[in-house]
Amino acid sequence: MAQNPPISSAALPPSSGDAVSPRRLPSGTLLSADRYQIDRLIASGGMGAVYRAIDTRFKRPCAVKEMLDDFRNESERAQSVEWFSREATLLLELNHPCIPRVRDFFAENGRHYLVMDFIDGRTLAETMDTEANIAGVNGARGLPEEKVRDWTHQICGVLSYLHQLTPPIIFRDLKPSNIMVTSRGEIKLIDFGIARTFQSQNQSTVIMTLGYAPPEQLHGMPEPRSDLFALGSTMHKLLTRHDPANNKPSIFNFPPVRVLRPDVSPALEQVISKALALPLDQRWSSAEEMDRAILKLPPISQSQGTVETIPGRPGDGIRSTNGSGGNIHAVSQVGIPSGPIHMGTTGPAGPQIMTAQEHLNAARIEAAYEAVKMAHGLEQNNPLVHKLFGQVYIRRNPPQVDIAMNAYNRSLQLNANDAETHKLVGDVYLYYRPNLQMAIQAYIQSLRLQANDWETHERLGIAYERANQFAQALREYQEAIRLGTNVPENVRSRLFFALGQLAMRLSQWNVAEFAFVQVLTLNPSDNLSRFLLSQVYENEGKLPEALRECNYVLAGQWGATNPAVKQMYDRLRNRLGR
Repeated sequence: MAQNPPISSAALPPSSGDAVSPRRLPSGTLLSADRYQIDRLIASGGMGAVYRAIDTRFKRPCAVKEMLDDFRNESERAQSVEWFSREATLLLELNHPCIPRVRDFFAENGRHYLVMDFIDGRTLAETMDTEANIAGVNGARGLPEEKVRDWTHQICGVLSYLHQLTPPIIFRDLKPSNIMVTSRGEIKLIDFGIARTFQSQNQSTVIMTLGYAPPEQLHGMPEPRSDLFALGSTMHKLLTRHDPANNKPSIFNFPPVRVLRPDVSPALEQVISKALALPLDQRWSSAEEMDRAILKLPPISQSQGTVETIPGRPGDGIRSTNGSGGNIHAVSQVGIPSGPIHMGTTGPAGPQIMTAQEHLNAARIEAAYEAVKMAHGLEQNNPLVHKLFGQVYIRRNPPQVDIAMNAYNRSLQLNANDAETHKLVGDVYLYYRPNLQMAIQAYIQSLRLQANDWETHERLGIAYERANQFAQALREYQEAIRLGTNVPENVRSRLFFALGQLAMRLSQWNVAEFAFVQVLTLNPSDNLSRFLLSQVYENEGKLPEALRECNYVLAGQWGATNPAVKQMYDRLRNRLGR
């Protein structure tokens, strides 16, 4: 067998060994009244195999997919036969260039067979193994963006076809091992065994591959947009080789693509991020819409969007091309550094770096820019220099978000273990270019590197809360409070207030009571917190305490002009019989 043999369109995941077992069909075996002659085994799994065969009637190669009749019980057998039969039935009715055609379906000697077009190609999983040679950071390696764009365009096309059928067909198991690419670069979807119509699916049946299936599929309720999540996960895997099954802290938390592959265009990263959105209404509405976004991406040569090389500058500087006024973004091109890497202020540019930091702390943004530009002339490969560039660009008015992100990504390429830079990336996605999932991922990565940063815990809590992940947000606020014992009182008050409000939303009244009491200990004149505390007391059944706090609020100007305070005061007096 050749080192990388072509496999059929119906390929099963290879077993640990490819040798033909005694149960496999030997070369030369004839099936279906001698019509199909087995040539060789291509792939095998626990319950079946795929062979290359010759259709003796038409003298052409075909793929024969075999399901063994070897099961532990009748229930297992019935399920497998159902999936196998469904695949045959579905494929017989489908007609799309990215879907292999079924030519025949029969049973013989207790085994079921599916005869399909033979596809001369490899799965994308196999393609990754041999061609994912573009190095990223944190051990990431991936395929060229141009290829991933082209494959995604083709996959969107076939998903659009499936989803627009009546009723729609949901593939339900899109992943690199179920997608083939031919020698001509043509995509073929394989293994329709668990595909189902949206109308007929059984909600109690949960079929998926972890890391590629979205939450609604986990709950047995997939719909067409579930395939788009799987496509986003597939794109992420092709570009980074990051296994989504290893996502932390949950299976749905993907690291941002450009944290692992800074050379990938921001526009493509945004397409992937939207496909991976957890709320259905935040994903692409259809495969057709996602395809349009892919087709509208800027050319690869321009996809870094806002930068161009400037000959004659110190190092490989790049500048904004968005008409912002000739700002030199002195960030070396992505690649292997051409000079020594300095990690802080100990190198030749140390004085300029410290000057830039002083200017930033005093909000002298343009003075900081001039200082960091001088630092770059001395140390082009210092990650701190590029981080400072990012901070300058994001604090300009208006913020230069794209250039700032490019600077942060360059800094991370030079030093992927800087917690603050990951945190700054999270800030961009939280405040400047809202993308909650990517903000969450960046903050999580920052905390992996520096777990005791109270401010990162707070911002992660904000991101979780905005993403309606309230339990996680509550945990992060509590951790920020635990770590932030030495922060100024106004900051600590802010943390307790955020905790109290969220605890109220979760009806965790004891947590809310504790939080608002702490706010009032720090700032007794905070009438809003006192009014919220009175509501907490009422929900806890502590009516005298609720009336006491409400009375304090009503006595002040804020409470006297707020009808809700008076209404609550009257309600509490009535409940207490006063």
